[in-house]
Amino acid sequence: MQVDIVGRINNLQLPRTQPYIPLFECLVNSIEAMANLANSNLRRIDVHIEHDVRQQGLKGIEDAASSIQNITVTDTGVGFNDANFQAFFLSDSTNKVSNGNKGIGRFTWLKVFEKASIVSTYTDGVEWHQRSFDFLKTTNGIENEKISEAKVNRNQTVVALNSLRTEYQKHFPKNLETISRKIIDHLLIYFVSGNCPEIWLHDNLGNSSLSVNEMFTDEIRSSVTELKFTIKEWPFIARIVKYHSSSAKQHSVSYCAHQREVRTQKASSLVSDLTVKLLDDTDESFVFLTYISGPYLDENVNSERTDFLFMRDEETDLIEELSKQELYKAVGAQIRSVAAPYLATLKIEKIRNVEKFVANKGPEYRFILNERYEEHLDLVPPHLSDDALDLALFKVQREIEVEHREKAKQISTLSSNVVADSDQYRELYDRYIQEENELGKAALAKYVIHRRTILELLDKALEFQEDGRYAKEELVHKLIFPMRVTSDDVPFAEQNLWVIDERLAFHMHLGSDIALRKLKVVNLEDSDEPDIVVFNSPTAFSESEQAFQSIVLVEFKRPERNEYPSKDEDPVEQILRYVRKIKDGEAKSVKGKTINGQRIPFYAYIICSLTPKIRQIAADRDFTPTADDEGYFFFHKNSGCYIEILSYDKMLGDAKKRNRAFFDKLQIPFN
Repeated sequence: MQVDIVGRINNLQLPRTQPYIPLFECLVNSIEAMANLANSNLRRIDVHIEHDVRQQGLKGIEDAASSIQNITVTDTGVGFNDANFQAFFLSDSTNKVSNGNKGIGRFTWLKVFEKASIVSTYTDGVEWHQRSFDFLKTTNGIENEKISEAKVNRNQTVVALNSLRTEYQKHFPKNLETISRKIIDHLLIYFVSGNCPEIWLHDNLGNSSLSVNEMFTDEIRSSVTELKFTIKEWPFIARIVKYHSSSAKQHSVSYCAHQREVRTQKASSLVSDLTVKLLDDTDESFVFLTYISGPYLDENVNSERTDFLFMRDEETDLIEELSKQELYKAVGAQIRSVAAPYLATLKIEKIRNVEKFVANKGPEYRFILNERYEEHLDLVPPHLSDDALDLALFKVQREIEVEHREKAKQISTLSSNVVADSDQYRELYDRYIQEENELGKAALAKYVIHRRTILELLDKALEFQEDGRYAKEELVHKLIFPMRVTSDDVPFAEQNLWVIDERLAFHMHLGSDIALRKLKVVNLEDSDEPDIVVFNSPTAFSESEQAFQSIVLVEFKRPERNEYPSKDEDPVEQILRYVRKIKDGEAKSVKGKTINGQRIPFYAYIICSLTPKIRQIAADRDFTPTADDEGYFFFHKNSGCYIEILSYDKMLGDAKKRNRAFFDKLQIPFN
């Protein structure tokens, strides 16, 4: 034999848990050897399983049955004529490459068994001959070859796999029923396509016999749905089996070349609802096993028969080339059409779960429940946790947004002869506007949910703590705006100034717990650090050289703090000190020009608990109480500063009231 047999076999990777691979290879060889027989009644395979009777245990109990020693496969195929024998003699033969064979299957015989002996009766068209030889793990491989006159003039080949190696014995099924199911699982494509010859199993334990074909019929107990479809002029066939066997754990799709399985994937990657076994009318569980075949797959299987050579998505401009995604999309549609009746209940349950999630946690995804997006929702797997469902719905939303942008491009690129009042333009435009409104509403809902979260966190922060204390003001400060940063450092989504005043969100510059000397919009050499200082831009059409429209100061005081022993700690005096220092410094205009800031109006918020000390400070300075008695206000004429003292409860309560309409309109629950 023209190859290093020993090295070839030693390098062959075959897990000990798969000792039945040599048997499968023999069966496939036998099936292909009989493929061209005109009389289908002559197509038969007999498999004899020989146990070591010296170890024979309790009959009928799998674990107690004696170990398998030898397996003999007999078929009525064309046999080892000169051409087939020469192909066997060559490693990696291309003799049957058109059938998907890679010429290495026979090496698995000697990986699992010590020896293979072959006796084959064949005709050269004139005379009948019998060829026999041994296949061994030796330098030559082929030993004891003999050719003689046939004793019987009919095709027959016997392959005897002798002496199952010890390391594989315990993993080889021992009874005929288990072996038969393994054969069905591996050769299902042949059974499903109707091209499988009669296969019989026999053993030497009570001379038992079993028809694999009958077991296939009895145990599957379902029809095989065959669907034909075309992709870019390439014909394909999908054979979808409703499979009741317990050996099948999940729905799968097998892509086949030359009627042999090459690559398998989970069906749930194509039809997201197929993550669990389904129930038939008798409440018996089953899975869908799908087999895809076609000329394109036959022509594009790789040399190892492990995958297919597809084009990348961006390389499929040519009509004859396919990408994986094109095939997967078409296959998914075929499976979905067959599985739909069984998925109806599951789909209803999934939609209910999505509706519940949308109502309680994800109102921004409400628009996805519109029937227009049913195909997108179909891609969401069932039985997801809230976090996983949130991620799945986010992906769906992103896909819809991408499609929406494509529609915008279509509208902008419509040919000039498509007038604005044409049906084509109107339909496309109306659909675009509808989706634009839905996506806008989704974005608004997402932002409003963020606001709800901030309000809930503030509520929690202001509660009495377990250690008997109230939270420090820093916690509230950080929720409203991060500390020791400027607005240049913080994304808009992390700025929650709206809790105090909606207008504060729109500003030119902001410093949070930053020394005045570090603020780029004023020239100061002072180390005072206002909690928050906001510099608002001049109006867009103002002709004034004024640097800012206004400046806003915010000071937080620890909840329930009642002691302010020094003048420096008096929050009102603290605000006025900041105002004086900023006014005494130099402000910079939008264009960077230094401007006198004496005329810039100031606004200030003191956020605190209205303790007796705070109420006394407000009264001493002639502050006016608000109507609800939850705050005070006062205009300090000399500094030009309007000051509000707000209780934490008022700040939070007013923020809730301002946002209540959004919560109600978007159906976002909020207590």
